Amino acid sequence: MTKTTAPSMAESLTRDIAIRIMRGDLSQVPSLPGENELALQYQVSRTTIRNALQVLSAKGMVSIQPKRRSVVTPREQWNFLDSEVLLWLTEGGMDQEMVEQLMVTRLIFEPNVAALAAANATGRDLAAMEDACHLMSEGQQQNSRELFERGDLAFHLALLRASHNPFLLSLSNALSSAMSLSFKQTLEEDVRLTKEAVTQHVTLLDAIRLKQVDTAKLRMRDILLKAAQKRLQDHQPEIFTHID
Repeated sequence: MTKTTAPSMAESLTRDIAIRIMRGDLSQVPSLPGENELALQYQVSRTTIRNALQVLSAKGMVSIQPKRRSVVTPREQWNFLDSEVLLWLTEGGMDQEMVEQLMVTRLIFEPNVAALAAANATGRDLAAMEDACHLMSEGQQQNSRELFERGDLAFHLALLRASHNPFLLSLSNALSSAMSLSFKQTLEEDVRLTKEAVTQHVTLLDAIRLKQVDTAKLRMRDILLKAAQKRLQDHQPEIFTHID
């Protein structure tokens, strides 16, 4: 049995400050509270506060300036390929603009990955995607969000591996975090309603198995647009129509 390690005080503090920034609690002021003030708020040492701010600075969320208070950086400077930033974003909440930008990124990227998979997938790749579809189906039938999300992520990671592109594979950790975030934003509350999504993934797998490159690309685009529709409802950003 795998043991999970409780987060340290420094990790919990870093997470809390990051989520407060993402929610706007700390980003609406010209600068962050000083180290002494934050240390009093959290009942920790200044060294612990300083370490937390340094972590956030490394992730692009905070700018540390000598002899001046740290400031929150514009969101465009945050490192959204960092798995912790994406995790904090899940906890801090995403506005509609962020969901749109996430789906734009997936639309640019994943249909082309599906095309590569259709050209390059091996028998082992196909088996991995088939197993993932079975897991999604089990989650749908059992109304298990955990099972469905695990299968969905396994499918998209297997698809990425099936591209057999070393540069894409090197991005797999960051991309898996981004996809997990996307799934949480677009998955139905009642997982039993995801039968159409399971069918879409099976249809995509069929196109990949038959090496139908263009069809696979279109099938993936359909999956993403349908997922976006669940969160954005009747509003489809115009930018979606310019991405093919």
